[in-house]
Amino acid sequence: MKLSCTLVFAAQVLSVLALPASNGGGQAGRVSATTTAAGAAATKEAGAGAGAGAGAGKGEGEENEVVQQGAFGQVIELGGGDIKTDTTFPPGANGVLEVEFQNAEGRQLRVTENRNPAAAPQGFVALEPVSYKVELGGGAAAARGLTLQKIDYIQNADSTIDISTGKVARFCAEANSFVFGEGELEFEADEKELTLSVSNMVGEWAFFVPQAAADAGAGAGAGAGAGAGAGAGAGAGAGAGAADSCGAGTACRALLDALQQLIGQGGAAAPAPARQ
Repeated sequence: MKLSCTLVFAAQVLSVLALPASNGGGQAGRVSATTTAAGAAATKEAGAGAGAGAGAGKGEGEENEVVQQGAFGQVIELGGGDIKTDTTFPPGANGVLEVEFQNAEGRQLRVTENRNPAAAPQGFVALEPVSYKVELGGGAAAARGLTLQKIDYIQNADSTIDISTGKVARFCAEANSFVFGEGELEFEADEKELTLSVSNMVGEWAFFVPQAAADAGAGAGAGAGAGAGAGAGAGAGAGAGAADSCGAGTACRALLDALQQLIGQGGAAAPAPARQ
């Protein structure tokens, strides 16, 4: 049985609600920017390739591979010939979006920022204040059967957040939330890069870390002022949700019962297409 993203989301929420409440403060929703203005300029080269040397190595040192710089909102040509093309975008607060593509026939790519994305999943914090809408010429059908397609996130050189336990999530229109669990996720420590292999890159994507990692990063590099701002709205979000147990009469129990009922019926709605 193929579960819809709503059921995946429900299971995701239940796994968080079953956790004990966090003892620390924390941030609600998003990680504070730990990149300075000077750092942002520097990371256009350093962050985009997890260091200028790494970026050059990926683009120039390997055969049949191209690294190019993209811009949000612009149509970008992706070459064919089964030559791997890595397109990096301007750095954000903590890192750089990279889209990997390889196929016999080329495609056209456009990525736009959603500056008002859905909230982070319970227990997680967004690495960026935006999400990324990935489009291919021809729509979702144009992404089927590609040789390679990946959604990556490369940490900025001066970001202090530990992204090794980070996750990449697709927006699920059914649940009106970001959902984990798609594709094969890896963390490449040498490049400080999250890389997710997917079967269809078309959709809306965002990057998250567990609340504990966000708290530790804010304390390590942001200083007293940034730390205070980061923790100001923490309790109402992840803390309240995590404090729920799955006992009788709780929201967790009601959601679990509904999930079990849906599974028992053996049916689930087909996933809705990615939000435009």
